[in-house]
Amino acid sequence: MTYTIQIRPKRQATFPSSLLDALGVDVGDAVEVTLKGKKAIIKSKKQIALDALREIQRIFKESGITEKEMLKNAEKIRKELYVERAS
Repeated sequence: MTYTIQIRPKRQATFPSSLLDALGVDVGDAVEVTLKGKKAIIKSKKQIALDALREIQRIFKESGITEKEMLKNAEKIRKELYVERAS
């Protein structure tokens, strides 16, 4: 789908709600705009975070570490940090 957005004198623009809905963007959300030559690619910052989370999940799954091992190690690190800060 193509949208036409007019740039007003103060370089402001209003994005159609259907475009923002398709991007998963709400009022107050941030978007990232990347320039590729003369093209602008708009991504929801929420989508960028979700993509990063999926990548972390993929790497975690491939590592072979179980959730139990991860939680055990996290508890150990928390205890070490607590002792370090209490000193």
